[in-house]
Amino acid sequence: MHIEEENTIMMDVQEMVWYKELKAEETPGGNLRFYRRLAHMNQTELGNKLGISKQFVSNMENGSKPISRNMALKLGALFDVPAGRFI
Repeated sequence: MHIEEENTIMMDVQEMVWYKELKAEETPGGNLRFYRRLAHMNQTELGNKLGISKQFVSNMENGSKPISRNMALKLGALFDVPAGRFI
């Protein structure tokens, strides 16, 4: 059985406002925040695991401190994701 809808409008997802807003948030720091929260960790707990301060974690998440290649490798190993997500 085939059902056709007469007034169906197809939109490219990349043109939708919500998608554009989501992509704008996709930064190394935003990815770090996402994976930290997914792991149910606060910034202090993540800092302790990495041997850095809560403030440094916050600065990386907010983009005021870049995530180094070495740190990206540590984060990738910790969260079991490609390190490139943090660069």
